[in-house]
Amino acid sequence: MASVQHKVGKSRKKTYYVVVSLRGKQKWLKAGSLKDAKILKRQIESMEESRRIEKLGITGRDKRIDDFFQEYSEYVRLRTAPNTLKRYRSVLNTFIVFLKMFHPNVRVLSQLKPELIVSYQNQRLESIELKTEADGDRPGVHANKRLPLPQTVNYEVSVLRSAFMWAHERELMTVVPTSKIKRLRTKPKKQPRILTCKECQLFLKTARQLAKSDNRLKTYARAFVFLLNTGLRSGELCSLTWNDVDMDSGLIQIRAKEGWTPKSYSREIYLNQAALKVLRSLDNSQDYVFIDTDGHQLESDNLRKALIKAAKAAGLDGFTRVHDLRHTFASLMQMQGVDRGTVATILGHRDLSTTLIYTHQTKEHLKASVEKLKVGS
Repeated sequence: MASVQHKVGKSRKKTYYVVVSLRGKQKWLKAGSLKDAKILKRQIESMEESRRIEKLGITGRDKRIDDFFQEYSEYVRLRTAPNTLKRYRSVLNTFIVFLKMFHPNVRVLSQLKPELIVSYQNQRLESIELKTEADGDRPGVHANKRLPLPQTVNYEVSVLRSAFMWAHERELMTVVPTSKIKRLRTKPKKQPRILTCKECQLFLKTARQLAKSDNRLKTYARAFVFLLNTGLRSGELCSLTWNDVDMDSGLIQIRAKEGWTPKSYSREIYLNQAALKVLRSLDNSQDYVFIDTDGHQLESDNLRKALIKAAKAAGLDGFTRVHDLRHTFASLMQMQGVDRGTVATILGHRDLSTTLIYTHQTKEHLKASVEKLKVGS
């Protein structure tokens, strides 16, 4: 298993090594003197095999990184939604591009070290060439490349950590190189912009006025009403088909379909009169409920652009995210006295703690709540 050997240098001085054979591989560990070599030999022989493999930095079943990522992608494909798989594949591809650009000699899993992951973090924050090469010609990528934010890089490292932990569980890696990597410092998360009832009316009125002069905005104006009255995510709205709608019962179903899977579990949602009125105003001869003027399924990016345009025209500062309509829906429901459990069910949250993130009180509501208490008056 381990033996003490020596080499003679030009000065005729002997340098002693501990030679370790493990899983068909051999490693020479420099010790110095004969006494040091014997001590090191005893230390190695007393180690458990997993610890010995870690110290030697070798593995018996080394695998190419790109081949492993293909296997891991298939593992993820069978267990996650298509959009999640898409994000994972993008991260893995970016890491492969990083290795080719900055560490071309790193090809197998055993060569991955913590310092290389730190290098990946740095290059993702600084190298526009890496971003350009990794993005390639994917549709929707802006011509003017912008470097990713720290929170994006943190997410990418978390994806790599999941992949390497899977490799470790299958004994393809002796250690997980991301296990001790610290997250990058990020700016405080932007707080949701919650609209008051008056601001909702202003926003919707402005969207309708813009639609009068721009026919392309009509569907978006109706979509905003629907989102504020259902709390749907933008992806759920864009993927809603007429097969998901039952006008007689006033129900819609949020469920998986080819090419799309909801973020949360499949669920049914009752529609109020405002939401039903929107559906009655739409053309039901197409597959998708919300379509653009060309008859195509609405896209989330275009929905956000329309929202920003209407919010700017209405003078609603800081209102730039479609998801804030979902936050507004949940908050207004709670302020109208709907219990948190019911709000969670409508939103599709399995955990009530998640719903807490979506429920906020406006300043007006907080002030009015305090005014209800009249002690000593």
